[in-house]
Amino acid sequence: MKTTMRAILINLNDKQKSIIDNMMLVFCTAIRFSFKRLLEGEIKKGELEKIVAHKYNLNIRQAKDAVESARQTIVSQRELLKENRDNYKKKVNVIEKQLKNDKLSQNKRNALKSKLDKRKRRLAYFQKHIDNKTILPITFGTKKMFIKRCKGLISNEEWKNCRNNRLYSRGDKTKKGNPNLRVVINSGMSFLEISILEKTKL
Repeated sequence: MKTTMRAILINLNDKQKSIIDNMMLVFCTAIRFSFKRLLEGEIKKGELEKIVAHKYNLNIRQAKDAVESARQTIVSQRELLKENRDNYKKKVNVIEKQLKNDKLSQNKRNALKSKLDKRKRRLAYFQKHIDNKTILPITFGTKKMFIKRCKGLISNEEWKNCRNNRLYSRGDKTKKGNPNLRVVINSGMSFLEISILEKTKL
């Protein structure tokens, strides 16, 4: 069973905010590094976790979470590829059935043939990625924000914030919850206990 809590951190001083921002920067950088290594497929998952822990000064659970987050991104992209492939197969079949109608005008037939050609090219594009076991290009921080940055519509700082704005940590039954991000209830108030890079409690 998974429990999700929506909350806002309040009353953070400048030092605490800086520590959390730095943690998100390091963690997101570790995710992107893991993502590239997993796509290359030259390093086993367990070995990659050790490399990430050493390279980014993370504890092994933080490193495992970074690698797992990257792995999940790849899995979801491969699932999306299959969905797109299946969707375009259906679109191609629909147009091919329409073209069997002898009563179509020549203009309508030409328009459908043009559309069919585009649909087939798109289908082949998705199928090629599936056959080659590759995925569509990924833009961490979203493609929309990347385009805005390229056009100068957002600052470099805003772009970096989009790329480095999360911290992911899984719970563990053997640890009685989440050892890196733990919600503590005290005197009717909720606190977030965070294992930070400096190995002390915030």
